[in-house]
Amino acid sequence: MSKTSILIVEDEAIVAADLANKLTQLGYEVAGIAAQGAEAVEMALSLRPQLILMDVRLEGPLDGVEAAGEIRARHDVPVIYLTAHSDSATLARAKLTGPFGYILKPFEERDLATQIELALFKHQAERKLREQREWLRVTLTSIGDAVIATDAEGLISFLNPVAESLTGWSMAEAVGRPLKEVFRIVNEHTRAPVEDPVIKVLRNGKIVGLANHTVLLRKDGREAAIDDSDAPIIDEQGRVQGVVLVFRDISERRRTEAEREQLLSAIEHVADTVVITDPGGTIQYVNPAFERVTGYTKAEALGKNPRILKSGRQDQTFYSELWQTISRGKTFQGRMVNKRKDGTLYTEDATISPVFSTKGRIVAYVAVKRDVTHYLALQEQFHQAQKMESVGRLAGGVAHDFNNMLGIIIGHAELALEETAPVSPVYDDLNEIRRTALRSADLTRQLLAFARKQVTSPQVLDLNDTVTGMIKMLRRLIGEDIDLAWAPGANLWLVKIDPAQTDQLLANLCVNARDAIGGVGRITIETKNTILDEAYCAAHAGTKPGQYVTLSVRDNGCGMNEETLNNLFEPFFTTKEVGKGTGLGLSTVYGIVRQNEGYIDVISRPGQGARFTIYLPRTLEALQLDGEPHGKPTAKGAETLLLVEDEQSILRLAKAVLERLGYTVLATPSPVEALTIAERYENPIHLLITDVVMPGMNGQQLRERIEKHIPAVKVLFMSGYTADAVAHGGILERGVRFLQKPFSNKALAEKVREVLDGE
Repeated sequence: MSKTSILIVEDEAIVAADLANKLTQLGYEVAGIAAQGAEAVEMALSLRPQLILMDVRLEGPLDGVEAAGEIRARHDVPVIYLTAHSDSATLARAKLTGPFGYILKPFEERDLATQIELALFKHQAERKLREQREWLRVTLTSIGDAVIATDAEGLISFLNPVAESLTGWSMAEAVGRPLKEVFRIVNEHTRAPVEDPVIKVLRNGKIVGLANHTVLLRKDGREAAIDDSDAPIIDEQGRVQGVVLVFRDISERRRTEAEREQLLSAIEHVADTVVITDPGGTIQYVNPAFERVTGYTKAEALGKNPRILKSGRQDQTFYSELWQTISRGKTFQGRMVNKRKDGTLYTEDATISPVFSTKGRIVAYVAVKRDVTHYLALQEQFHQAQKMESVGRLAGGVAHDFNNMLGIIIGHAELALEETAPVSPVYDDLNEIRRTALRSADLTRQLLAFARKQVTSPQVLDLNDTVTGMIKMLRRLIGEDIDLAWAPGANLWLVKIDPAQTDQLLANLCVNARDAIGGVGRITIETKNTILDEAYCAAHAGTKPGQYVTLSVRDNGCGMNEETLNNLFEPFFTTKEVGKGTGLGLSTVYGIVRQNEGYIDVISRPGQGARFTIYLPRTLEALQLDGEPHGKPTAKGAETLLLVEDEQSILRLAKAVLERLGYTVLATPSPVEALTIAERYENPIHLLITDVVMPGMNGQQLRERIEKHIPAVKVLFMSGYTADAVAHGGILERGVRFLQKPFSNKALAEKVREVLDGE
């Protein structure tokens, strides 16, 4: 180990030599001896001793104190003063140079060694302290957080550059100022000043932090959201010597958090399903829409695989291609059928995308999915409605013209039958013509019902009574091999529908069930009250919440596959052999149900039969009971009738039939001419019989104009098809009397008498 080198500065040679000898004996190395101050400065800078023994009073321009000051300013070396004088003035001057010791002459060798070792230790300790302070200064200057230090009085002693930047105060400006002048903080929302954190630390002696939503008011007036931690500076005796504040600008973090919260809120409230999984497919997040659509709660879904939604409608190839797409970092888009928790199926359009880390690795997958079940059902209904409308226009037009021709055939056949004896060879032929025409009329009524352009007369009905009245006829219709069960619902609500339409509904559904059974089997007819709620309607497109009466027909026949179900109500669609079905039966059912603002639901599987359920809206109108009969009215009369029909053949036929019954008939094919007759005819006109659809003026308009001249006139409308204001939406206005074409002579006679005798 090298010896400590000491420079002796002493102007008395004997004293210097003695001192050098003592130092050598004590184990120190004498670096040199200087007799003057200037020489001491030069030797100290060149020899770099580890300690200097300096006589205070030296001969020459520089005394010991001055020489020590100059040396200390240029070289970090401890200095011990040697002097025979201890006056206060000399001591005061010596203190200014920061001496490490002061030895009065004469001194003992032991005292010299002690002073030297103490000086060397003190110098080493101070140097380490300076190094630590410099390390701390560099650290506080270079860290990313802002740092402010105060003394025990709360006066600033230090700011690092980040603190200068955030507060707008330089260190030179801030040092010595109270913290609250530089570190001005308020609540972001209330703008109330926040308590000085230094006061809190000095009071409690503990680390404290700022509350959320604290902002720093900079010197220039700008604001910065900050996060803060304040700690006491405690000395070795445990006394608080000051406070250090460490704070940072979190404005950007606040903005990021706000954006993240906004994004999360959007995801939480979006109608589409959002699912996030890890790279292995384990669900990490689902939004509320997922819970609403699938029926699984978030707790039930987290940690599971999306396979919980698998319906079996997609094969393994579909899922393999999906997985290959997203695992290669690409986005998958497709449509799939999934299964809810309750087992029901739904269709959704899915977009599944990989989420990448900053290093380009896939860290998650996000799926955004939209439930399109309702949309697809509406789309199917729209397409069905378009097809029904197109075919309906054709069917309605055909039925209208066909009814006119059938009316002529039926009427003339009946006139001929009246003039022919039953034993005549042509009587049966004429009767067959009449029956065939009537059957053809039934077909046109089906066409009109299918087209939803059949003119109807709705009545308040108890379906139980209606079905009960048809049971015998239905049993004959389906045959003896099939058991017909009837299960009427208790306390059944009332509905409003044309009774003839309920006959068509039951007949078509029972015939369809009979054909599906094809032998021995069972058909069950059932009625009951049903309430459709919002949840049901959300899952069944086109339905509305409310109270309904259901009429269901169930069979144990062959059932239907999915393709048949999809085309079930298509016009002219049939699975029966050629000549055994028109393909209009179920289309007619569909048309009648929709015309009455109802719905129809079908459940069927191959080999498991079928169930047709019709939902008809409940009516709150009272059931209208028939009054007491006034006796059987005669079909004949003597009143004057104004007959208006643009089809000449029907006009001539109806005129002939009515005149045979004793009426006076004023017949014309022109509504304009009918007005002239009404104005000029001198005798009373009791009844206006008019077609509904005519060129130039419809029947309703004709009625309104004639009533101005003959207010008491009664009116009977007749038509094979109408879609104008008289039968808005296919339903006649209340109180209007109507005769559906084609009609028999008897039906015409009875209807005319009914209107004339009515109120």
